[in-house]
Amino acid sequence: TGSVVPRVLKALSETPMVHTMSSNPFEGRKFYVNPSYAEQAKASIESAEGQVKTTLEQMIQVPSAYWLDTKSKIRGEGTKTMEGILKDAAAKSPPELVTFIVYDLPNRDCHAKASNGEICCTYLPDGRCDYAAAGDCAEGLEEYKTKYIDEITSVLKEYNDKVPIVL
Repeated sequence: TGSVVPRVLKALSETPMVHTMSSNPFEGRKFYVNPSYAEQAKASIESAEGQVKTTLEQMIQVPSAYWLDTKSKIRGEGTKTMEGILKDAAAKSPPELVTFIVYDLPNRDCHAKASNGEICCTYLPDGRCDYAAAGDCAEGLEEYKTKYIDEITSVLKEYNDKVPIVL
């Protein structure tokens, strides 16, 4: 599906931008450390030993980008969703810079099977993607835009000028 990427880029370019900056958005900012990530790291620390444990202990407060790789990670309470993360970051003084990775492309398949996307250009009867189907992915791109990108845009608008955000 090599023709999908240009269509996705076109869909993204047609999505209204909430805010643009001409300077470095990272400069002088404190970066958000997601408490959900810290919880996961603590669980790994408990079972680690030696240098691995030491490294994990050092990493627990290292900021990281949050992957928006499914629609379910956009809205909701708690720091396992974009909306919850932005709410948490906005409550800090000053609000901390949050970084998200937008990644739920139609027909996404990294040949790892564990990282397949949830949006398909064409669906099989069992709900999985039909990677062999021919076509232009119009239905998948429409779902991507309306059920994923538009939802992200909506959340971004709610936190515009409240939290520094990088996508």
